[in-house]
Amino acid sequence: MTAPGRQRWVILAVIVLAQTMANVGPLGIPAIASLIRADLGLTLTQAGSFLSVYYLGPVTMSFFAGMLADRWGTAKTLVLGQALIAGGLLAASSAPSYGSLLALLGIAGVGYGTLNPASTTAAMSWFPPRQRATVVGLKQVGLPFGGMLGAALMPALALRLGWRWAIVVAALLLGACAVLSAVVYRDPPGEAPLRRAAGERGAVTEVLRSRDLWLVASATLVFAAMQTVWMAFLALYLQEMVGLALLAASRYLALAQAGGVLGRVAFGVLSDRTFGGRRRTPLVIAGCGSALCSLVIAFTGAGAGPWLLTPLALVFGFFGIGWNGVQHTLMAELAGPRAAGTAVGLGLAVSSLGVTLGPPVFGWCVTVAGGYRGPWIGLALVMLAGLALLALVREKSRF
Repeated sequence: MTAPGRQRWVILAVIVLAQTMANVGPLGIPAIASLIRADLGLTLTQAGSFLSVYYLGPVTMSFFAGMLADRWGTAKTLVLGQALIAGGLLAASSAPSYGSLLALLGIAGVGYGTLNPASTTAAMSWFPPRQRATVVGLKQVGLPFGGMLGAALMPALALRLGWRWAIVVAALLLGACAVLSAVVYRDPPGEAPLRRAAGERGAVTEVLRSRDLWLVASATLVFAAMQTVWMAFLALYLQEMVGLALLAASRYLALAQAGGVLGRVAFGVLSDRTFGGRRRTPLVIAGCGSALCSLVIAFTGAGAGPWLLTPLALVFGFFGIGWNGVQHTLMAELAGPRAAGTAVGLGLAVSSLGVTLGPPVFGWCVTVAGGYRGPWIGLALVMLAGLALLALVREKSRF
């Protein structure tokens, strides 16, 4: 392997590590939500709102962070995003009330909105088109892998040290990763000047006027809502309706994230190699699979054992979390290299609305319905709208 070839894989490893550490704390919080709920005296809807508030940051910041990555390059944006997440989490660990906890998680979310489009642009800029979905899928493995680590580690830390110290540990891990990124990551030769030369206003206009970009972004709003509802409520559901203890329930959340790790790699490889660069087909497969899982969990209850819950968590993770890298790649390719970061930022901003609205709406539906079955079925039916929007996207063969 040549020196540039080795360098690109080192760069990818740094990006994946950053994406992983950035998600340990935020995605580990749902696994300890019952402890936070008991300590702060929260309702079910409040306990399910942590991820929603966190993802308000990407709603407000992702589009602008994408423009920043396009104009100034990704190196500084990567470090800035990690620093904001780590600082927000560290402050959130000392939050005295529900309101202050939400505000500080929102600050951390601004950091994630800064990091995610920059990391996608960084990964794509170092690799050729035939490897893009695979590489972005590997980069996006950081989200479920970080969530898996968070779901596995944070409950154990919280039970031993308290939930506040569990969040502190996650923040410190990310802070160390930010330092590593600052030392190791560089934009590819010739890439950063190209972005700075491109007119920011022209790139923004191209993205905002693209029918297909808006269709993909709107469709994945539904995908993101389903993913986050599962992440926010799976452990709570298994504790309340199936009767599992905290650690047992959090293990299934970790299993779902493990399925997501496999899915993000598999869907990227399938898109590049099996589907000839087509991105829409794997997204449709993922939507159908995650809807089916939501129908299955609707009919679980106190009698559900590991024989059902283990494959269900893994399969949902594969389909319901595995789609993300392909969506990022599709948004970037529809926009072209000059506006790739801006397009990914738009997709993140719109899909983050689903992340923000999904859990509280689902929690409200559970309260009104007096149970989970109807809301789970409704969640599956909503996916039909996302699939209908994807059917309207005009996609060209990439290679």
